[in-house]
Amino acid sequence: RIVGFDISNISGSAAVGSMVVFSARGGPASGWKDAEPAKSEYRKFKIRTIHQPDDVGMLKEVLRRRFSRDPKSGGWPLPDLILVDGGLGQVNAARSILGEHGFKIPIIGIAKGPTRKKNEFVGAIPKGFFAATLIKVRDEAHRFAISYHRRLRSRSFVL
Repeated sequence: RIVGFDISNISGSAAVGSMVVFSARGGPASGWKDAEPAKSEYRKFKIRTIHQPDDVGMLKEVLRRRFSRDPKSGGWPLPDLILVDGGLGQVNAARSILGEHGFKIPIIGIAKGPTRKKNEFVGAIPKGFFAATLIKVRDEAHRFAISYHRRLRSRSFVL
C-alpha cells in the first residue's frame, strides 16, 4: 500500500486534505510498477483547526486524524510507503506525526521545484518502488484534493 496525501486551499479558506491509496496487483513482491488506485479507500478531510495558509500545519492535522485510527483495533491498515505532496517541511511534518504514534514507515515528498515543472524527490525512494508510480500517486492525491476543495467552495457561493 502506497498512501498519498495532499492539501488544497486558497489563502487558508475551504481548506481540505486528501488521502489516496494505491495497491500492487500482485502484492509488494511483484513490485510497485503495476500499482493501481484503490478508490474505495480514498478519504477526504475538512481542515478543522487551521484557518490561515499553513500547508504544513494542515498536513499535520490530516496525518494525526489518519493515524489515530489504530489498525490493531479495526482502523485503516498501515501503508508500506507514505507520499506527501511537498518538500522538506511536509516530509518533516509527516515524520513528526508518525513519531507521535510510534510508526516507522518510509516517507517520500515530491516538490515541484523552483519552476514548478520539475519533480524533486525529498527522501530516498525505497528499493522496489518506482519514481513514475510515486508521481502517479502524487498526481492522484492532488486531483482528489482539488476536486473536493472546488466542491466545497462552490457550495459557499450563494446566488
